[in-house]
Amino acid sequence: MSVATHTIITDFKRPSAELVAKVAKLHVGVSGFEAGPRQTMHPGIKPLDPTWRICGPALTVRPEYWYDRMMGELAPKYAKPGDVIVVDAGGYTDVAVWGMSMTMGAKGAGAAGVVIDGATMNSALLARERAQMPIFARAVSATATTSDGPGSLNIPVICGGVIVYPGDIILGDSDGVVVLKPEAAETIIRNVEAHNAGEQDPEMRKQPYWQRRSVMEKLKAMKNVKWE
Repeated sequence: MSVATHTIITDFKRPSAELVAKVAKLHVGVSGFEAGPRQTMHPGIKPLDPTWRICGPALTVRPEYWYDRMMGELAPKYAKPGDVIVVDAGGYTDVAVWGMSMTMGAKGAGAAGVVIDGATMNSALLARERAQMPIFARAVSATATTSDGPGSLNIPVICGGVIVYPGDIILGDSDGVVVLKPEAAETIIRNVEAHNAGEQDPEMRKQPYWQRRSVMEKLKAMKNVKWE
């Protein structure tokens, strides 16, 4: 009797479109500060085109081996419009786990973009010539392998050092990628909006930032700082 070691989940609970739309408007850097470092992916994962921005619920992909593309090829079949395909390739960058044909499949399914903790190929075509769908990756490689091994879809994965669950909200731009838990998103939205409002308040802007942050007071309270 064989025992399955891989799981393919074809659907999952997604956050409301209204919540995703609110998150999409947020400042990525401030969102990462509010969410915390455990929810911010490794800074090596960046968009191929620095002008690209991404936001949507995570559809997670975990190939058994970091170079295997079968699960990535299957993912668009179960993607819904607005999903962000998140590929856990273990951070390995020698061989591409993603490419043009897979991107076109994801675009055809209406996916909002792809985040890869690994390498993609065809970066010139993806970024400038044909696809024009946001791709975030740790690296670019000119080669891939012919592999057809199994894997899992829509299970918890690790991408850029962050545990990502299906339905988590992925937010990213050239600053990096932040993973927001839907249940925490409203609080983060309020905090980011309050930060932005404070930065834009004319009265607040009259005061230097170091004063607002009470930097002098904090430093003077530290016994290991010498003033001359």
